Amino acid sequence: MGRTTVGVVANPASARDVRRLVALGGTMTTHDKLNRLQRLLVGLAGGGVERVLAMPDRSGITVGLRRLAARPSAASWPELEFIEQPVGGTAADTRRATEAMVAAGVGAIVVLGGDGTNRIVAGASGDVPLVSISTGTNNAFPLPVESTVAGLAAGLVARDDGCRRAGTHRAKQLVVRHGSRVERALVDVAISDGDRVGSGAVWDGGTIRELYLCFAEPDAIGLSAIGGHLHPIGRREPGGLAVAMGEPVVATIHPPIGPGLVQPIGVRSIDVLVPDTPVEVRAASGVVAIDGERLFRFGSDDRPTITLRPDGPVVVSAASVLTHASTTGLLATPAARATTATAPASHDPTDPPPEGNHHDDARSARSVHRDGPHPAVRVPDPAGVPR
Repeated sequence: MGRTTVGVVANPASARDVRRLVALGGTMTTHDKLNRLQRLLVGLAGGGVERVLAMPDRSGITVGLRRLAARPSAASWPELEFIEQPVGGTAADTRRATEAMVAAGVGAIVVLGGDGTNRIVAGASGDVPLVSISTGTNNAFPLPVESTVAGLAAGLVARDDGCRRAGTHRAKQLVVRHGSRVERALVDVAISDGDRVGSGAVWDGGTIRELYLCFAEPDAIGLSAIGGHLHPIGRREPGGLAVAMGEPVVATIHPPIGPGLVQPIGVRSIDVLVPDTPVEVRAASGVVAIDGERLFRFGSDDRPTITLRPDGPVVVSAASVLTHASTTGLLATPAARATTATAPASHDPTDPPPEGNHHDDARSARSVHRDGPHPAVRVPDPAGVPR
């Protein structure tokens, strides 16, 4: 339709798993999420977005946003639409909504959730850039970003190709193959003891036998912190990690595998994962957890393989987007040359300027943006101004 459009996926169930009971995981209420969504919409408007497609739900987010959008204070928001689809309160809602957004031609998708929500969106987002706002219990994939800033970045990426090139990159992913089943992880794949899936969230480090990581940051929380405390690997470095736990223990670490949950982990070995090289799980049987959620079990005759790949989702760095937009002039509008309200109604251009009010632009102004697509913005020389 020719309008800059951004999709919004807000998981109403994020931050409500078992880690609130077995650890010190906090709760994010519907009110908290609505507050972040309001800030997001203000930022999207500031970034030039005209239309927002949002995922519907039955937990209060849709109803709350509709009410907020009807207030006079929301007059500057982008046009807000909710995708027409059945709502079952499962991951299928997220997948269908993402597919509808991609089909509608959105320029970016903003995700409010944790690692699991981002994984589901990434499975259907294709080449559409993702802006992730952390609202889950464990959040290794979403980097910290204020919702207003996230909205600005999403809008700039959606409407400007230069911002997209400068501020996005492909994330890594782990592809898990088990027979005909294929799963993808954005952060980690854990192999744990047990003969059933049980509760989804992984919170007991003592049950983990193998761990495969896309990246490992020492300041992370969650299972990826295990690798981060042993051998840090950045998000944009080509390799990953494979960590084996158990006897004989060569090192013991105490990573934060959950909010307020630090446990001793005995490590047997650690290896670097080479991209595009399948690795077969060593354990004879167990349960496979993807990005912290147990999904399926396997036996000795059907052990899964795991492959690190560089073709994950396109992700947005808000800092990189806004830096590019600032240095190329996208964030500043040159002031129009106009007379002030106190100036005479008519002016003869041959008249000399009033004494004491003449400024030589060549000497008293400087260019802020020299190479941007817009005319350079000129501001008074700051020399001598108190700071």
